[in-house]
Amino acid sequence: MTVISLPKKSHGVVHSPEQLQNTLNYITNPEKTDNYELVSGQNIQNPVTAFDEMLQTRDLAILSGQTPRKNERYAFHFIQSFSPDDDLTPQQVHEIGLKTMKEYLGESVEFVIATHQDREHLHNHIVLNATNPKTLKKFQQSQIQFEELKEISDSISKEYGAKIIPHRLQNSHKKYQVYLAQRSLRKILEKKLSFLITHSKDWQDFKVKADILKIDVDDSNKYVTYKLRDTDQKQNIRDRSLKNKKYLRENITDVLKQNKTVISPDEIKTLWEQQESIESKQQEHEVEILVEDWQIEKETDKYLYINVDYGLNKEQSVKIPARQVDRLENGDFKLFLKGNDRYYFLDKNNPEKNRVMKGTTLVRNIQSQSGNVPLYSDSASVKLSQLFNEFEFLISKGIEFDKSFESIGQDLLQTFEDTENTIDELDNRILFFVEKNKHKPSNETVKTIKSITTRRDRLKDELFKVKRDITVYQKSSKRLDSYEKERQQQKNQRPHI
Repeated sequence: MTVISLPKKSHGVVHSPEQLQNTLNYITNPEKTDNYELVSGQNIQNPVTAFDEMLQTRDLAILSGQTPRKNERYAFHFIQSFSPDDDLTPQQVHEIGLKTMKEYLGESVEFVIATHQDREHLHNHIVLNATNPKTLKKFQQSQIQFEELKEISDSISKEYGAKIIPHRLQNSHKKYQVYLAQRSLRKILEKKLSFLITHSKDWQDFKVKADILKIDVDDSNKYVTYKLRDTDQKQNIRDRSLKNKKYLRENITDVLKQNKTVISPDEIKTLWEQQESIESKQQEHEVEILVEDWQIEKETDKYLYINVDYGLNKEQSVKIPARQVDRLENGDFKLFLKGNDRYYFLDKNNPEKNRVMKGTTLVRNIQSQSGNVPLYSDSASVKLSQLFNEFEFLISKGIEFDKSFESIGQDLLQTFEDTENTIDELDNRILFFVEKNKHKPSNETVKTIKSITTRRDRLKDELFKVKRDITVYQKSSKRLDSYEKERQQQKNQRPHI
């Protein structure tokens, strides 16, 4: 079994010319490498004296405008180890290392590889110049890229007969949601505190209402601490450890002094439960989209690799974390993507061009390739529903409410228009596909048509929900206008003193 690791002492990063010199001297030791026979490199004229060449590349990058930084990365050091049970020769191990690095980063980077035979197991030491001679920019080694290196190493090692443990996704979207529910105590606390800050008149009122929402507030010491009674929280959370400074006592009391619309302690519980009910029904702020088994390149324990069409005559795959994937019973997968999330995008023909793709772009590419329509769970509708509820609640108590929900109403109108356009596109796609394939029908043709029509029908259901929300929005907007006019008339009719 092949293992890719980083030296424990340096964590795989070389931070100075001295460290680079020492590392290269160590890995090219002739006693460990059959008198340099198992030493080679890429874009390095003499791997045994690679130190000067790597620094020359860095110097050229500085002359071109790159700025040296404190604690700069000069190189990266990887170790690729093999099991004695794999029965590989030193030459084969060396070839595997060379192929692994070339597939990982392409032909443009500089590296030295040395195969050591001084231990019971064969292993490669690889030193990668952190400065790319093609771009003269620094290579950034992320955890995602390191996982990619491991997977490439496994794939190439398997070609040489090394045993590879088959991988399946160890996590899932469902498991991740359970994890979030268990680990999101701070977010729950911050959300409750924000709600209380909006609806309390002073610090004592804030504490009374916090108790109603099952929050223990301890303000007896220098720092205020909070504890959620209805959770498995073990330790109190200090106000200064929360993400936003607005939860400090002094900042809370400043805001409370400005509050003009306040509801009673009895009403606070009712309104909070209503808001929570709305959010729980529309919790998902993600895009769901189906990917079928033919779109899957491979799966590992941490990632699902899907192939997407991007550009002309290019082979690309995108890594989706297991926490955003659910496996379906028929072998397909459902992805749960967020528009602003970033996904690692692999260019198989040009590894040095590997980059990051935003969720919105990824969804469009999957949709274009398969015809599967994404189901959008629009966060605007959640906010809108909650604002409607708060609006109705406050109006019923005779309390003013601002018109901030109008901007969300505009979002909803735009969502409606975009959804209608998408359905029109799907109708045209079905028509085009049927006309193109009706003379040569097949099971695949029927399957594709069913897939497109199913997605279209689901989208129409979503459109109906949005339309219903718009109707509520328009009615509530009219009601608010009438309410404000009535209040203004009452003010005008008051006698002036």
